Amino acid sequence: MTDRTQTPRMSPPPGLAALMPARGVDDLREALRGLDLPVRFLEPGQPPDPDTLLVIVHAGAPGASALLGADGPPALLLLDPDAADAPRASDARLHLALPCSPEVLAAACRGLLAPGGDAAGEGLRARVRGPASDAAVTSYATARGAVEAVLAAARDGRTPELAPTRVAAERIHTMLLRDNALVNRSLEPHAAADLASHSVNVAVIAGRIAMGLALPAEDVVRTIQAGLVHDLGMACLPAVLLENPGRWSDEDREELRRHPELGAALLEPLLPRYDWLRSAVLQEHERRQGQGYPAGLAGPAIDPLARTIGVADVFEALSHPRTYRSPNTALEALEQIAGMSGEWFDPGVVAALVNEISAFPLDSWVQLSSGEIGRVVETDPENLFRPVVELTWDAEWRRIEPPRRLALATAPEVTVSRSLLESELPLT
Repeated sequence: MTDRTQTPRMSPPPGLAALMPARGVDDLREALRGLDLPVRFLEPGQPPDPDTLLVIVHAGAPGASALLGADGPPALLLLDPDAADAPRASDARLHLALPCSPEVLAAACRGLLAPGGDAAGEGLRARVRGPASDAAVTSYATARGAVEAVLAAARDGRTPELAPTRVAAERIHTMLLRDNALVNRSLEPHAAADLASHSVNVAVIAGRIAMGLALPAEDVVRTIQAGLVHDLGMACLPAVLLENPGRWSDEDREELRRHPELGAALLEPLLPRYDWLRSAVLQEHERRQGQGYPAGLAGPAIDPLARTIGVADVFEALSHPRTYRSPNTALEALEQIAGMSGEWFDPGVVAALVNEISAFPLDSWVQLSSGEIGRVVETDPENLFRPVVELTWDAEWRRIEPPRRLALATAPEVTVSRSLLESELPLT
């Protein structure tokens, strides 16, 4: 007689469910796959299994808000502070600010799901760092919105409204007088084709250079405003050209080189009031010995404001990703710019960039070769590699109370291993 008894179907072990964008987050996906618990990657609209312990929701993924209801499992929201239509931090019980490193995401998940921790209840074993909601973040977002409006007008062939960029520039100047928070924000990653973020970053860097040149306040504000709108002509070009991963034909390159003239043409209805801005937009790709475009100007023939924007533009491009390459570190970008001083760029502008930005800017976070983590509180103009660091966490991520200062110039055996984003700081 045949035994009709069936083996009970085993349910899968409880684990994680993750809703992530289809592209651009491979490193975060790999971090989740490396955890001890199984992880299931969800499609938009797909619910997690009933026994899911924790849902990781990337704010940029379609359908993110639907997974953050009170009836589902607890959610860890990867929140993008720059995304206007993304879920809010208050929509999830826990959140991490983007960009975050794979190591931070993995550490957060392990801490929340460790034995003795309860991701569904109270008494979480890990505190997750939320996005900053300070004046610097607000100023950056306001400036980015003003730039997006200018770019939208350029795409439509309309004369841009520049008053909001003036207000944004004044606000950025105010923040730069206060501290280095916006400079550090400008060094954080952004998408390779994100023209608005690139423009805000150029504005911040150019403003810092102008301050290093001891320019009058009005000239600093004008420099920042020029940085905000310097690339409006790029918005007139076909999007497919901007997203091309560096494989441009000669015809493509000629088309790209038209953007200064396209931007200057959009500003012509605003002359003579904005004649100074038109010159900066038209000439920021001119170079010191005539190697630039569109007119091949050289030396003093290049508008001084355009020289500053040109240096800030190239530094921002080198220190951030492009569709055809990965980013350099800020230090690598500074080294490349310094190597072009005199031949390509005004030496005074380059010197101001190096002095104002530094290899490790003031108030930025760094990890030392000892494993300790701290904030840069002083820089040494004679040795950019050895700032004074206020140590806040030890190598085991235990908080140092009270924080202690270490002048790396007096500790030759210790070096800076890498710069850290604020979202990468320890969770404890």
